[in-house]
Amino acid sequence: MLDVLTWADDLYPLVFKRFQDRYDKRTDLIKLVIGHEKIKTLSMHDEGIGGYGYVPDYDGTLITELNQKRGFKQTYTPKERAAKATVHYKYAKVDQSGEAKKAGTKMADSLAMTQVRDFYNLFANGWNSTYTGADSKPLFASDHPTNSDSDSTFDNTGTSTFSIAAITTAQTRAQRFITFDGLPFDCDFDLCLISPELEPRAREYFGKEAKLIPDSAENGANPIYGMKFFVIKGLTAKQWIVADSSLLKEYAKLVEITAPMVIPNKPDNPLIQEYIGYADYILGWSDARMCIGFNPA
Repeated sequence: MLDVLTWADDLYPLVFKRFQDRYDKRTDLIKLVIGHEKIKTLSMHDEGIGGYGYVPDYDGTLITELNQKRGFKQTYTPKERAAKATVHYKYAKVDQSGEAKKAGTKMADSLAMTQVRDFYNLFANGWNSTYTGADSKPLFASDHPTNSDSDSTFDNTGTSTFSIAAITTAQTRAQRFITFDGLPFDCDFDLCLISPELEPRAREYFGKEAKLIPDSAENGANPIYGMKFFVIKGLTAKQWIVADSSLLKEYAKLVEITAPMVIPNKPDNPLIQEYIGYADYILGWSDARMCIGFNPA
């Protein structure tokens, strides 16, 4: 039986291990799709895709001052989340392992799924005009400003239904984007993010048996064979996204000051132990060129 004077300290290592194992498994998807940064300040700034423009020839005398057009500066300011759960000595003294497992697992589930929900919403809110990025536009819009001092725009949204033709058309379309400093946009749209309802079709398009175009009488080579895909549960049944997987990790991010953790807290009552779930993070994006989103009627 647990010692009433030390039971809370004895329980915490078990709670912590259960928490960490569970949390890591539940949040794997986030770091497979977008970038992750740990910061030691209260906020972080990030800018979009581009440089200073083309570098001209040097004639040996005059060094040209480049036109330093800028992208929009995205500010990531993490927000705190916190909640607590209570364990009683009455139950821990007869089932130490069970109470530790329950406390660690349930707190990990709560924090992990809060973070995963925010990750899903990063894309699910892509057409929501109240959920905007640094350019004051939602992630998917027909009128993203090309840069912060230009009237030109680019369009990264559409209404096409999920199909091989729609994917390849979007890939070609992305090649015509330009960076905020007017240079060609170098990209490889090799990833689809899809709703759960579209997963069976995605397996037909991208699976091991899809070297030829599915359901095609001509048996032509499948131009998107081998593409990666992930299911995003926040998307509605017909919504889908095609993206450059490398740029997605560079320009869409989970930014953390403190990763989700469980903290022991001893209240005045020695027969009660509290466990506080805590995190300090935010998700966002700094450039919408990395993906094109489709919201069919």
